[in-house]
Amino acid sequence: MLDHLEANERIQYICKLMFEAYQIPVFVLNASRTIEYQLPESFRSRPLSKDASSVLAEIISPADEGGTNDNPSFLPIIRSTQFLENFIILRLPNEHLEATTLVVIGPSLYAPLTEDNAASLMRDNNIPLKLQEEWLQYYESLTVINRMRLYHAAMLLYSLVTGKALSITDLLLDTRTLEPTPHTSDSLDLNVSYRRENTWLHHDPMLEKDMFRHIKNGNKAELLRVQASFTEEKFGLLSKKSHLRSKKNLAIASITLATRAAIEGGVFWEIAFTLSDFHIQHIEELKDIPAVDRAQLAALCDFADHVRDSRNSKLSRTAALCQNYIFNHLYEELSLDKLAGVAGLNGSYLSQLFKKETGIAISDYIQRERIEEGKRLIEAHGITLSDIATRLHFNDQSYFTKVFKKYTGTTPKEYRNNRGITL
Repeated sequence: MLDHLEANERIQYICKLMFEAYQIPVFVLNASRTIEYQLPESFRSRPLSKDASSVLAEIISPADEGGTNDNPSFLPIIRSTQFLENFIILRLPNEHLEATTLVVIGPSLYAPLTEDNAASLMRDNNIPLKLQEEWLQYYESLTVINRMRLYHAAMLLYSLVTGKALSITDLLLDTRTLEPTPHTSDSLDLNVSYRRENTWLHHDPMLEKDMFRHIKNGNKAELLRVQASFTEEKFGLLSKKSHLRSKKNLAIASITLATRAAIEGGVFWEIAFTLSDFHIQHIEELKDIPAVDRAQLAALCDFADHVRDSRNSKLSRTAALCQNYIFNHLYEELSLDKLAGVAGLNGSYLSQLFKKETGIAISDYIQRERIEEGKRLIEAHGITLSDIATRLHFNDQSYFTKVFKKYTGTTPKEYRNNRGITL
């Protein structure tokens, strides 16, 4: 059995290992919630917070402190704040430590925060925009670790402290981290009973299935026909307080399903998801219900059109997979070996198959796609030709000019001038 001193040294050793492995701040808090040990010794607190202790006080709830050694409350918790910071909290079960000693690892981010996202976040939390630069600096100081890696970090911490294994299922099914459902079985039964009694039923799911099948097939005419058969009373109510909000929620749900249908229909998934983002952002800005209805229908038609356009080229799944990978990774170094690994084929065989189906060698296809991207960047304004060449992995601007002229018949400078584009 470890005495109190040995137990403290062991916990500090584990904390040191976690800090060195993940480069995320680590804190040990005693029963009075005083920080007894932390790494690194200096900690940059978020703007508007006095120090680390005040931030930690916000994220720790009474549920993190109760329980016994046989109670699930000794499982680690992943907790996120309204400012998108993520923390791991673990109550220490060692009998030689204070019963409510906690280890807290954080803050970290799931993904880097852009200036636009930071501005939106500050608006949501009523923070003055004059503090934006300070917040951006704070976010840039945080370690970025994706959701799955953070889960694994929590599982590793638990195993190092307890010597026991922990599955990701046990971690995520912890009742302290699951929000209670906002309805009871009685309220559900009563609502269903009311809808049946008044024949106020939701739409037939086969109608919905038909609509998204037509998007998957790129058939806009049939999509519009099925869409017209939906009646207003068949839609669900997705907001009790605002009919406009309810309509927006319905539109967003339909766009989400349409995105998946378009991907199944052959649209590059990055294009489909980006298209979804644009349409949802537009709908969020609208102020009246007719505008939302029109925007929703336009979005569904847009997806069907993209599927139709993508189906103009009859490619095998392998060739389409390569094209999709090239599209998503155009700003990276691309090689035949890398594409062969993605396709799960021999490089030589993939090269022959791709050229047979598309009529162009893979290397030429990559060059052509980079020139198409170069044209889009030129038209976007504000980007120099040398910067475009570098970003698209051309050795120098003169080589970029040579390849650009090969595919367009003009130089990049001529192309820009012909469109009246100025830097």
